[in-house]
Amino acid sequence: MFRSRRPGVAGFCYPAEPLALREAARRMGGPRAACAPAVAVIAPHGSWQQAERVLGAAFAGVRVPRRCIILGPSHAGAWSPSRIMVDGAYRTPLGEVPIELRAAEALRARCLFLHTDDRHAGEHAIEVVLPMLQQLGPADLTVVPVILGAATWQECSLLGQALAQVIRQQEEPVLLVASADWTHYEPEAIVRAQDAVLLEAAVKLDASRFWQETQSAGKVICGAAPVAAMLDAARRLGASTAAVAAYGTSADTGGDPASAIGYAGVIIR
Repeated sequence: MFRSRRPGVAGFCYPAEPLALREAARRMGGPRAACAPAVAVIAPHGSWQQAERVLGAAFAGVRVPRRCIILGPSHAGAWSPSRIMVDGAYRTPLGEVPIELRAAEALRARCLFLHTDDRHAGEHAIEVVLPMLQQLGPADLTVVPVILGAATWQECSLLGQALAQVIRQQEEPVLLVASADWTHYEPEAIVRAQDAVLLEAAVKLDASRFWQETQSAGKVICGAAPVAAMLDAARRLGASTAAVAAYGTSADTGGDPASAIGYAGVIIR
């Protein structure tokens, strides 16, 4: 049965009116003439009001292919299992994006800890990024959406290996997207200092070190597992360079500097 996952945060995290949403995504994506392929992108899933500069920079200059795999974190608590949609579609105000069935099934077969879920209820990390892919990618865009819950490093590494295998088997380019917001609810100076350490590991494509840094005491990162798995996969796929396209915090757009959130856009080639 075809199932369409309805948008849950349209009008709250990003514009609900299609014309306004398309114009905002077009503006954020910038000129497309010099776009080049990328292996992967790290993009924020904070509200567009706070994170649009960083979200736009993450995809500026990146050619979005027809097939994308998006990894997002669970917001349902540490107990939540990791979940994958293997059929149906993700819907935003810009329309429906079908699930890439064969790639999704192939990924699930290699990662038995991924539970099948046709709703991704209560999760926004993939939904917030998707309109950018719809605007910048081709009309026949397809996705494989994965929400990572209480993942271990072993599961992140296993997923990274599986992603690399599945992507190599595709007959056309695949863009891997990790949706993540970085240090949460700390004074802005601490957010920036902690995120600088994490970004250093990320741009070196050092998945193991990145994971270890996120697990140290006191760090709250919303997207550690998606980024770690993506970095592992990117290295296996032969990625050699990573650059921070933009960085900022919620305080940059009027948020409380005493309780800030970090946002980073990273392009990996």
